[in-house]
Amino acid sequence: MTSRRSTAVVCVLVAAVLAACGGSGDQPSAERFCGEIDENRDALTNPSVEFESDIEPLLALYRRIGDVAPLSIESEWRQLIVAYETASTIVPGDDESEQIAVAEIYSSEESAARVSSWLIENCAVDIGPVFTVVPHDG
Repeated sequence: MTSRRSTAVVCVLVAAVLAACGGSGDQPSAERFCGEIDENRDALTNPSVEFESDIEPLLALYRRIGDVAPLSIESEWRQLIVAYETASTIVPGDDESEQIAVAEIYSSEESAARVSSWLIENCAVDIGPVFTVVPHDG
């Protein structure tokens, strides 16, 4: 009887650990990522950013989607988040903050092109053209 009780205790502990590690449902998944992109396509491709207070909810959306990004596209998605976060720090009329944001946006062009291609190939979701200064394959 002691062996069964020990086995039961171990099973409960393992189940608790697994639930703690993966119970949030925010595990990287191509299926969830594609679904989030498709569900939020309008907010991602045509964001309503009229006021400064509109910026953080958009960044939060990108971060939330990034939490489920599969490894094959996660670093590119994170690069886009960094670019948008940097752009959100622009102080109008401050050349230094503007130049920092422009440099970050340029450095994220390849990531944006890769994300767009990945979404078409893996999700059948076209988020529209990605405008870049330098042409990128992919």
